[in-house]
Amino acid sequence: MTTGQRADMTRFEGGCHCGNLWYAFETISPLEELGLRACMCSFCRAHGARNASDPRGTMQIHIRSPDRLVRYRFGLRTADFLLCSHCGAYIGALLPEGELGWFTVNANTFREPPPLDFALQPMVFDGEDTAARVDRRKLKWTPVTSFRI
Repeated sequence: MTTGQRADMTRFEGGCHCGNLWYAFETISPLEELGLRACMCSFCRAHGARNASDPRGTMQIHIRSPDRLVRYRFGLRTADFLLCSHCGAYIGALLPEGELGWFTVNANTFREPPPLDFALQPMVFDGEDTAARVDRRKLKWTPVTSFRI
């Protein structure tokens, strides 16, 4: 456990392959309880993303070289999908609000990712309008407590 971490929290650290994008995801629930989601959009399927979030947890994101951070938006353009332009890894999606926001993390980028046979819940969000999508993300995604560039 690191300094400042609550005893009842589980901490997952991870980031992109080259180490430019780094994060610490703290959750109140074990991953088996949170579950992993497989968004069925073409972006997430192309990246093989397996996402997790905890609205009672925290997310800290650190960027070493800001010029290598790619913020990609598509569809309703409500979230920044964070990628490293150097190694190509997709670490997760940020619903920004001011300098912080809410995040869903790609568990494939955990320092110790879950096994490939970890259960996935397929998710389809095609019917959401912009307001519904933002509301869902604020309710389900992890609050970002630090975003340092």
